[in-house]
Amino acid sequence: MEKVVNEIPSSALDFLLLPVWVHKKLSVKFQGLVIAFLFVGTFDMVFYENMFKLKLFTGNPAELIAKLIVFLLMAFVIGAIDVACTMIPIADFASMIGRRSEKYVSERMPVILMKSYAVSHLLMVIPAAVFIYSGVVWENVNVASTSQDRLLLSIIVTLLQFLPYIQLGIIYRTLSVRTRIQAFGKLILILAAYFWMQLSSNAIFFFQEIGLRLFRSLF
Repeated sequence: MEKVVNEIPSSALDFLLLPVWVHKKLSVKFQGLVIAFLFVGTFDMVFYENMFKLKLFTGNPAELIAKLIVFLLMAFVIGAIDVACTMIPIADFASMIGRRSEKYVSERMPVILMKSYAVSHLLMVIPAAVFIYSGVVWENVNVASTSQDRLLLSIIVTLLQFLPYIQLGIIYRTLSVRTRIQAFGKLILILAAYFWMQLSSNAIFFFQEIGLRLFRSLF
């Protein structure tokens, strides 16, 4: 059983960084990673490019079922690569800081952070869906476009640029709730996470593209 770790009072940040109880509820069980991998992989695939424009899910019921099964398998693999490659190095770094500073860090920190990373994607679903599936050709939005399109573009672009920092904030809060690492150590961790996530995102984009190309070639 895990030790009782830092208590964080409720605040207005709960809306952006998720309530403390959510971070406390992140299970250390490996089984939950199946859902985390599948969710993140589906997010990566579905919001990489407009699936309707690609017309990937067409055909008779048997073909649709086969496509769905293959898609979910690919999503699981890509999600596993995304979640594991992004969070395991950060979790290992957290464990190292915990050992050196003699502050409590769970042995299952990789599992906790991988689930925190997966949960953080929930905040991105609506902005990503609007950006990809709204039907607006964003490249054509300019001063001659309607005020609604220009306003929507400014909101979506601002959100998409700001959301990665909120994601980092969620991971920081998980570290605050589930470890006893002090503020300086958590600051080092979150800076490392920021630079590592910038690097790993390029690799994830590569696997997303490969996955979609493979899916299209199979059908």
